[in-house]
Amino acid sequence: MADDKHFAFKKHQIEAYLKKEYQKHFGRSGRISIRKRQRFMDRVTQKVARKFGKDVLCLVDFNKHGFVTLVSPSHSESTDKGKLYKSFTHPQLAYTTHCIDRFSERTQTTENCIITLDGYLEEGLLTFGHHEGYLVSSAGVFAYEIDDGRLIIKTFINLDLLSDTQVREFYGHDVLALMATGEYISEDSMDSDIILADELPQSTPKM
Repeated sequence: MADDKHFAFKKHQIEAYLKKEYQKHFGRSGRISIRKRQRFMDRVTQKVARKFGKDVLCLVDFNKHGFVTLVSPSHSESTDKGKLYKSFTHPQLAYTTHCIDRFSERTQTTENCIITLDGYLEEGLLTFGHHEGYLVSSAGVFAYEIDDGRLIIKTFINLDLLSDTQVREFYGHDVLALMATGEYISEDSMDSDIILADELPQSTPKM
């Protein structure tokens, strides 16, 4: 019950803040261009993330003269592992505060981190079982543990932090095959971001 009250209070605070920001930038202006909408959303999501946290989703209806918003903070809980934030799309998955902070810092994500994380976990969950304790995505590697039937994502390691050996271990044929959507695999190895050792062009032997 206390969580529901906190959720409602936080939602009210954010809606009031967004309404004030909207009125400050647009007043009662009629048609608002796509470019202005994008600039406003980019600016306001960064402000909301700094002021209220990176677990907030803001949806603005620009077609209404006043201001209509749906704000959906992620439900969180305090545990012996610290605060855990529940995934929006995966009921049995939660992120630690450490994971959210590292992901935001290492990918320079200032908007709703949980929505972005959920997107990468769509890939990562496909690699479950390939590397014990780790899930692999196109953005990097997630460390996890299973606690009481729930998947806890502990931290995020981006590609720049992986050694060449680790990249080869995590992004082998089996994992890349799961991500084979055409976005990650190229017919020409020279156009690929990741090249497996056995796909490198054979050097011409010296005579």
